[in-house]
Amino acid sequence: MAGSKFLKKKIVPLDPEKTETVEDVVAALGRCSFQGRSLAHALDAWEAMARDRRCLRVMSLAGAMVPAGMGLLVVRLIERGLLDVLICTGATLSHDLCNTVARDEQAHYLGDEKADDLALREQSINRIYDTYLPERGFDTAEDALAALLPKVHFAKNVPGRRTVSTQSFFAQIGRHLPGRSILTAAARHNVAIFVPGISDSELALTLVTHNRTHADKIEFDTLVDVEHFAELIVSKPKSGLVSIGGGVPRNWAQQIYPYLHLRGNVKDVDVEGYRYGVRITTDRPEFGGLSGCTISESKSWGKYTNRSIDASVICDATIALPILTAALFQRLDKR
Repeated sequence: MAGSKFLKKKIVPLDPEKTETVEDVVAALGRCSFQGRSLAHALDAWEAMARDRRCLRVMSLAGAMVPAGMGLLVVRLIERGLLDVLICTGATLSHDLCNTVARDEQAHYLGDEKADDLALREQSINRIYDTYLPERGFDTAEDALAALLPKVHFAKNVPGRRTVSTQSFFAQIGRHLPGRSILTAAARHNVAIFVPGISDSELALTLVTHNRTHADKIEFDTLVDVEHFAELIVSKPKSGLVSIGGGVPRNWAQQIYPYLHLRGNVKDVDVEGYRYGVRITTDRPEFGGLSGCTISESKSWGKYTNRSIDASVICDATIALPILTAALFQRLDKR
């Protein structure tokens, strides 16, 4: 067995007495196994992306991350200049808007996954696993959105139809909102937000209700969003994607490279796929999850380059994402 090409490095047990920071722990996990080592690889990939000034940094965000308390984390990434594009669900921004206009900028409450849901319904309290959001939180957000609609500039404004892209709509809404949230931070720091599945959200239901009572109907042009995202992608020589969860946001973020292939190569720009990739998910490829697509499989579609620096962590995002983000900030500040 001596000299075997497989036996190069030994496991180094993690010694908690030799760690002082989150970054220390994650780095030490790189010499251990399983998803701990994956977490360390993800930190390395994210750091490389963050340090590459020629890279467009993209995040796809799915799942109930804002109700779970992850919203400020995204705000911090924006404020540090580590995020250029956010692709998320309509629900993400619905909950973000609820927080933006709520007292203390927080509309959600600690709850109990074993609660009596019928009793919650009687009190108009919505449950998101172990988190509560009173219906009045949505009501306040709906009132705030309705008050801002007259201030929105629409790309097409003809009798009976007012059309706007999701990127333009949320940039304008964010500029008019007070406080500190994903919407306001993105607007202030010129971070583009795209919501390809906009109709699947409480926020969209507010607009559908608005359309029933107003002569001029609001319509979202999500195809324009694709073209705008493509222009952002080709504005930098390279790009990287931090993917939290799956669904439409992740697939929409990845499909941009097959679109660029259809459109034709752009001079001096790498259109062969994302150069960096960090993925946190609990999906499995065997059942068609991961949008049916591991990062490796994505390379067959041209969504990632063959030389990409990437890592996937199979973990609850409310565990892996804050640990990775804290470690990333510490590593960038240290070095």
